[in-house]
Amino acid sequence: MKQYKFAKLYDKNNDIAKRWFVGYYFIHPETLKYQLFKVWISSCLRTRQARIKKANELISNINIKLTNGYNPYENENISFTNLIEALETVLKYKETYIRKRSFHTYRSCVHLFTEWLKAENHDKMVVEAFNFQDAIKYADYLKVNKKLSNRTFNNYIDHLRIMFNELVKREYLLKNPFRNIDRLPDGERTIFAYSENELTLLKNHFPENAPKLWLICQFIYYCAIRPGELVQIKIKYIDLKNKTINIPAFVSKNKRQNIVNVPDPLSIELNNLSLNNFNPEYYLFSKELEPGDIKIAPTRLSEKFRVEANKIGLTRKLYELKHTGAGKSLEAGADIRDLQLHLRHTNINTTEVYLRAFKSATSKEFIRKFPKL
Repeated sequence: MKQYKFAKLYDKNNDIAKRWFVGYYFIHPETLKYQLFKVWISSCLRTRQARIKKANELISNINIKLTNGYNPYENENISFTNLIEALETVLKYKETYIRKRSFHTYRSCVHLFTEWLKAENHDKMVVEAFNFQDAIKYADYLKVNKKLSNRTFNNYIDHLRIMFNELVKREYLLKNPFRNIDRLPDGERTIFAYSENELTLLKNHFPENAPKLWLICQFIYYCAIRPGELVQIKIKYIDLKNKTINIPAFVSKNKRQNIVNVPDPLSIELNNLSLNNFNPEYYLFSKELEPGDIKIAPTRLSEKFRVEANKIGLTRKLYELKHTGAGKSLEAGADIRDLQLHLRHTNINTTEVYLRAFKSATSKEFIRKFPKL
């Protein structure tokens, strides 16, 4: 026996004065008899034409749900929510806890997806109606029509997959339509680092002419602290005695609390700052890059660095000092596992990108001692 009977309109003998509804039947798990489920049509719709139009929308959406495995006894909370509105709701929720830059990425992905839905006349589509075939069609649109690179394509699909996972958690959907969209091969990301000449330019100019920026450069080089994290570092997070910096979970990009060990050259610089004379609640870098109670935007660091770097013809980016520090440590013989922990990478595969960029796959010592045949 089939578990359900498809939805149809119950129009009270076409009497507009009475309440109409769309009904469908589903087998009760205990009695094993069909039970009628009703979805009422608003009495605010005062014409037959308006009610029939609404009924047809409901019938289509309910039947899609039933075909996709919807069970009213197990999935009571699934509703006829508009897809675009549901994604906007998830976006607003994400905005409360993710970084501003991450939010902008999600918003950009959702915006492009929404524009496509509208172009396909799906602007009134309910969440339950969007399926794997629709996801495939959108993926084709990204690659064929928008001509996105493989990496950008993967980023867009990954972000939508996360958004739709949230819809599944909220029981708008039974399964994620983007779950089985394959990622495309995107090669390995390029690591950009300072050359020896560029480091010399930096060291000859910044300590004397821009000491605060020089300190920021050292934080990024020695501790791999991202600009977005650096502007949130408070004086109380710095332990001069143990030469560590605490990165709270709400500050860290990976959303985990981390303790970063401070190499000696930067530790000496920090001891010379007399940080004990400042309010421990102060941000280390506030207005004018001095300790203070106002949190500045990470773009302020990059902008100030660019102005100073342009004076000496230095085209490298501030953040690339992180890559440079990692590369230099590998060249000096650092263990890949130690570097992973220092860079706070959750996956060692990410760290191995640095290994391949800065160091040959095998060491000279390994080759020198290779056993004779």
